Amino acid sequence: MAVSKLNLPSPNHHHHGFLINPKIKINTLITSQAVTAAATTRRPIEHTSLRNKIQGSGTMLDPMDPILRSDLIRYGEMAQSCYEAFDKDPYSKYCGSCKVPPQTFFQDLGMGDSCCSGYEISSYIYSSNTSNLVPKFFTESVYKSDGPWNSMVNWMGYVAVSNDETTARLGRRDIAVVWRGTVTKLEWMEDLMDFLKPVSAQNLKSKDPNIKVMAGFLHVYTDKDQRCPYSKFSAREQLLAELTRLTKLYKQRGEKMSITLTGHSLGSALAILSAYDIAESDLDNLDNKQKIPISVMSFSGPRVGNIMFKKRVEELGIKVLRVFNVHDKVPNVPGVLVNERAPPLVRLVADLTPFFYSHIGEELGLDHTRSSFVKENLDIASLHNLELLLHLIDGYHGKKNKFSLASGRDVALVNKDGDILKHECLIPPKWSQVENKGLKKNQNGEWKLPEQKGIEDHLRHKDVELHLRKLGLA
Repeated sequence: MAVSKLNLPSPNHHHHGFLINPKIKINTLITSQAVTAAATTRRPIEHTSLRNKIQGSGTMLDPMDPILRSDLIRYGEMAQSCYEAFDKDPYSKYCGSCKVPPQTFFQDLGMGDSCCSGYEISSYIYSSNTSNLVPKFFTESVYKSDGPWNSMVNWMGYVAVSNDETTARLGRRDIAVVWRGTVTKLEWMEDLMDFLKPVSAQNLKSKDPNIKVMAGFLHVYTDKDQRCPYSKFSAREQLLAELTRLTKLYKQRGEKMSITLTGHSLGSALAILSAYDIAESDLDNLDNKQKIPISVMSFSGPRVGNIMFKKRVEELGIKVLRVFNVHDKVPNVPGVLVNERAPPLVRLVADLTPFFYSHIGEELGLDHTRSSFVKENLDIASLHNLELLLHLIDGYHGKKNKFSLASGRDVALVNKDGDILKHECLIPPKWSQVENKGLKKNQNGEWKLPEQKGIEDHLRHKDVELHLRKLGLA
């Protein structure tokens, strides 16, 4: 196929030029749709009215709503930023940390003009590998001396808040919780202990001891290691403390808020688990009995828990949209044989076992073979690639409509860390490279990996401990 025959985006396409919208049950999904509407209308959008509209609508929207498309790309790019920022170089003594400081996070990643730029990082999240139930995806440095980092700890994501300009357009302050997925081979699922464990076993609030999630996910979320300052508190404790601080701050200002969680792959599972924990811990409740709407944008995520976990998430009013490539295998695990698609009688019996899982929320399955840019036959890792999924979101206009890019999102991004695009696109595979593999000449003329500046600034132990005390967790 010649390049001219590829459906190349016009340089005049912008986010407000979206054409169409996916076939999903929008009445059961809360999205932060106002974010992109702001780019179009430039006036404040009431989140409450959008919430009521979405919940009250029983229609199937097809083609794709431009606001929903923009939301998905925005939060998907936030999830992608975790991969970009993660230091996975085993020759770095900071391996497992975040390469950039929170103050200039998106700018340092070259995303200063992206749709994420309306958000500011308020806190980083770290997780420790202290349990044999934790998947072996933690990257480790060859550096073994007593340095600033610990190989048992990994940076797992961040909390970001919409800035004043974006908040004014939204009509609310959006708090985004972004979880990193695994950066190693997809065999991490085999390393993960895939039996169900009660959330209460790790001291999460639970009204029913039968509410269970995969043990590996639970331990990534709750484990801590006192040997390293970055894991003095668990990922859960860090997150709940930060949300307590933020919700109190913006409640005192009288601002409306929303909480949106997102992640890819393993990060998707952590997003759903932490959304449940936030709601069950009552952090979404305001004094006037109003609730902060919680939604999850899940990308290529596996199943997380059992049917009781699914029911409780729904009872708590959490809205989940799962987006995935229909040829990707990760969203089918765990629970390949027995899951939510099984007959009712089978589900009833299977729910008594520690191996029956159920997906949560509405789903949007996309097919990479619909894109004229993408190779038809891809390997397992490519099928799971987040940049590919964002490309599919951009071009989706419904099951019966032709694939056509709506926003002008750069096709080259698909090959940034993969070999996915057809050769006719003339984009080399895995083109994103760090110059000289990160080595820089020091003042002595020696080639060295540079020191991370201000890595200690990533920690706020006093703040975390203070807010944990208020939650009764410290």
